[in-house]
Amino acid sequence: MDERDSEAALEMIKEFANIGAGNAATALAALMDVELVNEVTSARMLPLSDVAEWLGGEQQIVAGTYTQLCGDLKSGVLVIFPQDSAQALISHVSKEEADLSSLSRVQASALCEVGNICLCWYLVAVSRMIDTDLIPAAPCGAVDLLGAVLDIPLATLGVSVDRVIAVHTVFRGVERAFEGYFLLLPEKDTLGTIICKMGDQCR
Repeated sequence: MDERDSEAALEMIKEFANIGAGNAATALAALMDVELVNEVTSARMLPLSDVAEWLGGEQQIVAGTYTQLCGDLKSGVLVIFPQDSAQALISHVSKEEADLSSLSRVQASALCEVGNICLCWYLVAVSRMIDTDLIPAAPCGAVDLLGAVLDIPLATLGVSVDRVIAVHTVFRGVERAFEGYFLLLPEKDTLGTIICKMGDQCR
């Protein structure tokens, strides 16, 4: 994997981020029965140690949906919503006022469903970019400090992760905007495979 491949892969990462965000916005709009567009999307590869700071600090309360990939490509997958966005999304879907400190069973299910929609559409976009099926296990939801939520897929995955593919998206509706983060936390060999395949697609 040389520098040229890495640069080409980063351009592909930005492309899949926009495609995934657009598809996620369409799916969320159908679930919420509102018009949504992805207003802002940015993507980058970050050292794992920089992810919490990029997301705003590990001491903030967030809602996350996480899973891991099944098959040969080992990776954790995580969708994170900041507290305000999470509460607004869950309230809209469940039709009940949401408080992350005391979610009902229906609201916890709504959180998992919203996160699952987002992570699946981002994974579909990555799959198409690298021409490889990426199949997630059943997702789980969590509400905790950001640092603790970031640790969950790493502990579940049980492998070393050095760099993270990170996407930030703002979904805008008529009345307000919601922001969310998609994180792909691949083991070293998986990241190398993804970058090389993205580089091949760019040639």
